Amino acid sequence: MHCTNCGNPVNAGDVYCAVCGARIPQASQPPVPAEDSNPRKVVSQDYNSRNNTRRKKDSNWIIILSAVIAALVVIGAALYMGLSHQDEESMWATCRESKELVDLKKYIDEYPNGQHIAEARQLYSQLIKEKTEWENAMGSNDEDVLRSFIINHPQSKYMIQVRGLLDDVVWNKAVENNDKELFRKYINEFPTGKHVGEARSKFEDLRLAELTLQERDNVKRSIQQFLTGIETWNMGDVMATCNIEMDDFMGKRPAGLNDIRDYVNAYRESDIDSIFFSGLAVDVQKSMREDKSPEYTVDFTVTRNFRRQNPEKGTVALMRGKAVLDSYFRFKEFFMSKVAEQ
Repeated sequence: MHCTNCGNPVNAGDVYCAVCGARIPQASQPPVPAEDSNPRKVVSQDYNSRNNTRRKKDSNWIIILSAVIAALVVIGAALYMGLSHQDEESMWATCRESKELVDLKKYIDEYPNGQHIAEARQLYSQLIKEKTEWENAMGSNDEDVLRSFIINHPQSKYMIQVRGLLDDVVWNKAVENNDKELFRKYINEFPTGKHVGEARSKFEDLRLAELTLQERDNVKRSIQQFLTGIETWNMGDVMATCNIEMDDFMGKRPAGLNDIRDYVNAYRESDIDSIFFSGLAVDVQKSMREDKSPEYTVDFTVTRNFRRQNPEKGTVALMRGKAVLDSYFRFKEFFMSKVAEQ
């Protein structure tokens, strides 16, 4: 080892050179490497640190992403349930409006646990029963079966078909029996029916056929006797033609025999000299009561002349009336009103 200043050899451990006095530099000891100074270990630790940081970041992202996905799932489920509920309500509204078996079957199949499933199954069962009874009614041509269906299912969609068939059944029954009352029944039940024109014609033919000329004369005679009794102030004739109180008489409603007496007395006190017919027309219809006794319904028109004490005050009046006469040709109901006067 030599001095770096003069080159004089020096001993190890000398601090100064013995010749020139220069400080001899001490050889530095290589540092003992620390345990952590291993490059590989340091690199490994740095890598692990960065990896752990990355893992923590990745873990945080996973947690956030999982939360977002869970929230989306909840929102999606809620939206799905809401849309599904709307679809169910829409389908159920269609079922209730249409009352079609195919619509109800679709609802039951798609919503077996739906909000309206009990009502849907009950309605489906009712419609199956209604359809079965309709098929039986349409295949039977039985009047009682058809009427039973109409009573049991007044709101049925098959009602037009059933009533159409009943129209034919009632009509055919009247034709087969050629019965006036059956034609009357058809006219009353089906005033706009398929056969109503022909029914009225047949009813009229039978009505006229069963009314004899003698009956017509008797009815007309009773009306004449009644009106003549009034016009001649003969209460005996008036009373002989009456069986019950009048339904209406010259504007008095209800009117009775006392009103007829008042009517006659009023004429007696007036200046009318005489009253007589100038014309009487009658239209008679005959019907049979439950006890088989006949009854006559009459529409009549009468022209009456009133002669007063002053000839210039003579009056001609046109009057119309309705009456029902019993089998003895006595009035049961009576109505008469003035149509015109000149």
